[in-house]
Amino acid sequence: MKSPLVYLTLTKFKNQVKSIFKSPSKLIYGVFLIAVFALVAFTKNETVGTEPRDISELVAILSLFYTIMFLMVFVNGSASNTPMFTLSDVTLVFPAPLSPNRVLFYGLFRQLGVSLLLGFFLLFQYSWLNTLYGISYGGLLLIIAGYALTLFLAQLSAMAVYTRTSGKENAGRAVRFCAYGAAVLYLLAAVFTCREPLSAMLNGGRDYGAAISAGAKFFSTLPGLLFPVSGWAAGMAGGILTGNTFLCLLLLALTLVFAAVLVLLIVKSKNNYYEDVLQTAETAQSAITAQKEGQLNEVVPKKVRMGKLGLGKGWGASAIYYKHAVENRRSGIFFLSNLSLIFVVCIIAASFFMREFEEGAIVSIFAMATYMQIFSTALGRFNRELMKPYLYLIPEPPLKKLLYAIKESLWNDALEAVIIFVPVAFIIGASPLDTVFCIVARISFSLLFTAGNVLVERVFGTVSSKVLIMFFYILALLLMAAPGIVLGAVLMTLAPLPGFLGLFLGITALNVPVSLLVLYLCRNLLQYAELNNR
Repeated sequence: MKSPLVYLTLTKFKNQVKSIFKSPSKLIYGVFLIAVFALVAFTKNETVGTEPRDISELVAILSLFYTIMFLMVFVNGSASNTPMFTLSDVTLVFPAPLSPNRVLFYGLFRQLGVSLLLGFFLLFQYSWLNTLYGISYGGLLLIIAGYALTLFLAQLSAMAVYTRTSGKENAGRAVRFCAYGAAVLYLLAAVFTCREPLSAMLNGGRDYGAAISAGAKFFSTLPGLLFPVSGWAAGMAGGILTGNTFLCLLLLALTLVFAAVLVLLIVKSKNNYYEDVLQTAETAQSAITAQKEGQLNEVVPKKVRMGKLGLGKGWGASAIYYKHAVENRRSGIFFLSNLSLIFVVCIIAASFFMREFEEGAIVSIFAMATYMQIFSTALGRFNRELMKPYLYLIPEPPLKKLLYAIKESLWNDALEAVIIFVPVAFIIGASPLDTVFCIVARISFSLLFTAGNVLVERVFGTVSSKVLIMFFYILALLLMAAPGIVLGAVLMTLAPLPGFLGLFLGITALNVPVSLLVLYLCRNLLQYAELNNR
């Protein structure tokens, strides 16, 4: 092997594959994912109809999705917030007689592999893509290829900016502001193109179809596809699906020229980035060490918006809730985290395309929102709070401390449900009664998912494998949610209730008592730190 970096990459990949077969938890999780993908891939939804919708809608969705991913990767990468190198790279690769550019591309390609794993969820979108747009397995692979191309060029763009602005904070910030400005101008151009149907909607019209068609036309044709990287990748995918050879060749030429310019900027740069990488590598190593010890290492931003100091209220266990409120005010936008904001935007945007289900649209959107809520709850603050010693030292009953520890997340989830389903109901034309009980049912799922989190921590808190923990978490949620779903289906079928009121009532009627029972049975979670391997 001539290149030591190629040898190092292949050896690491080989060892990772071997570790999968030597770890029972990873094998179980892998088999579970394969089974779920097989269920999605071979199950076709027949409720929408046989006629596929206009492919321009799909190209518009891809263009927006790719743009969001491009901006996220580019902004994080150019700000050196992404740990591309580990501490072993710092001690072994950096001192090696290799050029800094080769080391930089080594980190880039390795980080690209990690980013591609985030696109694994695209495989599970085959069912609705096939139903609505007639996408085959080949078309799905084409969408994934466009996603991979977007991530690769986003990483390459971030590296070009990073190498040129390393050590120059103001220059890097200016480039990121330019990227945000370009995205805002792009959206303003889309709004200007769709001004007539949007104006009609603002004047009281309900013709969403005209606005969606105008938006889809802008984001799926020139000049809407000229937005760098994301528009080009979506346009090439759409051009191949529709057989538009000229569009594919034009966007491919733009992509190749853009990639060549980025490579030239990186290769010709003489800026030394090694010192800037050290702090990020040390932070990443601290997180890995904490994970191996069964702990969670909380990421603290460089600059924290302080505002008003002190909790203001709270005594004993109630101080936990007010502490969480202060942390939310300082870290998020209003009360929502960045992940919740992304979910809210995705759900409201999807409601425009789910109006095709007519009466069943609210159930489909409710299922989508509940599915996303699983991950937002699993990645929430509760697991991080368990490593804080004050939770165990406060001289209050464990159940009281537990309830105050989860109070803030429940309030936020309730407000998030209102923010999601009020505009969704207006878009799909759902009845006020269905909307209200849909919000209540989602709040009950928030309580259920939080209780499932507590259950897994109480029963499996000493398990260090995060893969097994996630598997047990999903399994526990399925078992806890099953009674409410069954009762809701029975009430919707047998009870003479309007709309989907029976479904939402049945879900709420059993989700709440099941959750409260689990919380009561796990009430001593915060009594002994040893229960959670802390």
